Amino acid sequence: MKEYLWQLTSYIFISGIVILLIELVLSIRWSRFYFIFGIPIYQHDEMVQSGIERVPTAEEIEAALPESGRRAPMLVRRIDEYSFAFREKLFHFGISYSPVMHGYITCNPATGQIVSRGYVNWYILVFSCYFLSFPLVLPIGQIAIVIPICLMVMITYIFLMQKKRFRQVEDAVRTLCAR
Repeated sequence: MKEYLWQLTSYIFISGIVILLIELVLSIRWSRFYFIFGIPIYQHDEMVQSGIERVPTAEEIEAALPESGRRAPMLVRRIDEYSFAFREKLFHFGISYSPVMHGYITCNPATGQIVSRGYVNWYILVFSCYFLSFPLVLPIGQIAIVIPICLMVMITYIFLMQKKRFRQVEDAVRTLCAR
């Protein structure tokens, strides 16, 4: 049984690498499909009190974001008339982490609503399954259980950090839409 589980975990790991590479290509190319479909793990809807006067440009949104310090800066690209994709800059040298989500924000001038979503990065799900399988395949007892617990704590921390950064994008968009 253990041999079967080891084989299964190696397939999961290889699948994670393949999915990571596919996601990198889709993210680098700013694929509209990648940024508007997925499993939402964050959503925030907000009304602009004064209404949406105009939809800003991606460059204006990026310029309105606070300094990221040593973290990767947020990048924003328009994907249609009222919508933008956003994510952290890839391959940043500084304080870095593996993002758990990528973002999509849309401004609806007719309703004055701004909707922001964070979609889970698929490779995070696959690698989480890989690490969560450790208690089943590792013969090291209690240490094998610590690995998944540490993983969940780390993913939660990164999610909360990204949530704060996504809110900064939302604040910038809301401010620019109200001008």
